[in-house]
Amino acid sequence: MRKAAGAAALVAGGWALLWFAGEARRSHLAWSDFTVFLWKAPSAARASGAADAVPPRSGDPVQFVGLTQYLNNARAVVTHTIDDSTKYVPAAIETMDRYGIKATIFISTDRGPIEDLWPILRRAVHNGHEIGSHSRTHPCLWPPSLRFCFFHYTDYEIAGSRDDILRNTDQPHVWSFAYPCGLCTKYDFVHRKLERAGYLVARNYPNEETGGHIVPDMQSYDPHTYNATYTQVVQKKGGIAPTGRTDLAAINGKFDEVYGKGGIYNFMSHPQWLDYGPDKFYEQHLRYVSNRQDVWYVPMGPLYAYRRVVQHTQVRRLGPDRFAATCSLDPKVFPVSVTLEFRAPESWTPEADGRVLAERKAGLTDRWNEQYFRREGEKLYVTVRPSAVVVVGRPE
Repeated sequence: MRKAAGAAALVAGGWALLWFAGEARRSHLAWSDFTVFLWKAPSAARASGAADAVPPRSGDPVQFVGLTQYLNNARAVVTHTIDDSTKYVPAAIETMDRYGIKATIFISTDRGPIEDLWPILRRAVHNGHEIGSHSRTHPCLWPPSLRFCFFHYTDYEIAGSRDDILRNTDQPHVWSFAYPCGLCTKYDFVHRKLERAGYLVARNYPNEETGGHIVPDMQSYDPHTYNATYTQVVQKKGGIAPTGRTDLAAINGKFDEVYGKGGIYNFMSHPQWLDYGPDKFYEQHLRYVSNRQDVWYVPMGPLYAYRRVVQHTQVRRLGPDRFAATCSLDPKVFPVSVTLEFRAPESWTPEADGRVLAERKAGLTDRWNEQYFRREGEKLYVTVRPSAVVVVGRPE
C-alpha cells in the first residue's frame, strides 16, 4: 500500500512539474520573477522642501515662499488616460491635440496594430503626451486568481513592455503602467515588480463587472501609487461593464466639481468605445475642459513625477536675492521642472544658472519640463529645473 501511494505521489509530482514547466514556458517566466519576493524596495524617505543656508532678514527684498502644489501655481489639473493598442488610437490622439489635452496613452506592445501605431506614438511624445505600458500581451481572465497573476504579471510583460516603448520612441522614461482589465491590483508582489521596473504609478480599472470603474471619484493624487485610480470614465458601454458614461451634463458636472476644489481631474477612455466628431460626447467634453489659463494639462506619469520631485527638492538661500534649488532624484528619471514662489518687487526679474528666464504672461500650462517665470503683482512664480541657482535681481 505504501509503495502504491509513493508511486502515485511521484506520478502526481511529475505531472505537476510538467504543468509548471509548460506554464512557465508559455508565460516567459524567468528567475527574476521569483527574486521579487526577496527584493526590498529602496527607501522613499521624503526630503525637506525648504531650507535656509542664509536666514532671511526683514529688509531682504526677495523672500522665498515655497514650492507650489502644481506646476506654474496652476489652480487645478486635467490629466487623461486612454487604453489599448487599437486602430482607434490615432483618432483619439488627433481629437486630444485639437484641444490641447495631454494624455498617457497606455499601449500593449505586442498586440493589435502596434507596428502601425509606433510612428503616431513617436509624434505624440513630441506633442507632450506620455506613452505608458499596458503590458505586452494584455493578459485578462475573470476572476483573477493568484496563479493567473503570478504567471501573467511576469517581467516579460512588465519590464519587457517598458523596454519596447523605450526602444521605439525617444521618451526618456516610462513612468506609468495600467493593469490590463484592471486585474491583479491587490498583490504586493506585482507592486514590487512594477517598482523594480521603474514605474512611478500604476493605474487601475476597478470592479468593471459591477460598474465600480465608472466613477471611482479620485480627485487628487492617489496615495496608493501602484493601485491608483481616477475620477471618472468618459466612454460608451464596453467590455463586461454594465454601462458607460456619456451624458455630457454628468461628466461636465464632475469636472466642475473637481475644478471648483482645485483638484486633479483624471479621466480615462478606451478609444474603441468613443464616438468622434465635434457633435459627439467625447469631443464636446474635451472642448469643455480645455483652454483654461489656470489649469495644468499634463499626462499622469509626469504629474506623479512632479509630486515626487517637489517632495525631494530643497531650496537654500545663498544671499539676499540668490537661491539654490537641489533635488536628490535622478534627473534622467525625473526630467520635470518645479515652480518656486517668491515675493519680490514688481520690476525685478529672475535668472536661472546665469540665463535670463522668459516671462510667460499668458498661455496654457501644458508641458512639464520648461523654464520661465510668471508674475502676479509681487508674487513671482519661477519655473525651473529642480537643481538650479535662481537669482532675482533689479532690472538693468
